[in-house]
Amino acid sequence: MSVTTTTKMPTYKKIVHEGWRKAALKEFLKKYLSRAGFHDADLVITPLREMVTVYVERPGLAIGKSGRLSKRLTELLKQRFGFENPYLRAEKVEEPFLSARLIAHFIAARIARGERHRRVAFIAMRRALSAGARGIEIKIAGKFGSQRAREERFRAGVIYRCGEDLMRNVEYAVEHILLPQGMMGVRVRIVRPEARTPDQVIIKEDRINELLEEVQEGAGEEPSGSEERASEEVKEAPSGEKSPEEGSGEQGEKNQQEEVNES
Repeated sequence: MSVTTTTKMPTYKKIVHEGWRKAALKEFLKKYLSRAGFHDADLVITPLREMVTVYVERPGLAIGKSGRLSKRLTELLKQRFGFENPYLRAEKVEEPFLSARLIAHFIAARIARGERHRRVAFIAMRRALSAGARGIEIKIAGKFGSQRAREERFRAGVIYRCGEDLMRNVEYAVEHILLPQGMMGVRVRIVRPEARTPDQVIIKEDRINELLEEVQEGAGEEPSGSEERASEEVKEAPSGEKSPEEGSGEQGEKNQQEEVNES
């Protein structure tokens, strides 16, 4: 279905169609860019062209020699997804072992070469934690040298299971390997370093410094108008006058002295 026909759809159908097309685009690019270490893809549609940004571990393999692979992918995008003027751009993933998809691909490729799954899983966990991941979980299911399939789980750090923390902070990826003894699956969950949890306390040093400056400025200001008026009244009062409290005290002493003399 071309891009022009989607403009005639109702809004809800257009949203569903765009979501389906993005998911299909990621699966398509994952298949053709597996050697380059495909991580993710973004699609931005403008009036002039369709911008497809591919995040890979090795951008050189995604572009190809003299741009041959990128040109081929551009033609395939026109045929399969109906893009009129697609533009493919490759960006490098700075830290591959903070991507669940790349970790799953790493484990699957190593197991396909004949390495032991336990050794590969522990290598991936150590590299992810050294890269700064807050937690990682690896599940490998299949036949490990026996006729009965089983699942082995490797976990380190913090992994969230439900709620908003799971949807916001946990990245999930699945990879499948076809081996002589059957199909094997690799599932990876990873919590990235920038993940923020509700129980995490953040101290805003800048705000604290601003409040301290305001308090210091307030302490150095002159007294208020009411305090100034009270001090002026005290200064203007004549020296012979006494306060009502002092007068009432002397009158009470005189009354007591008179009562004593009469008795």
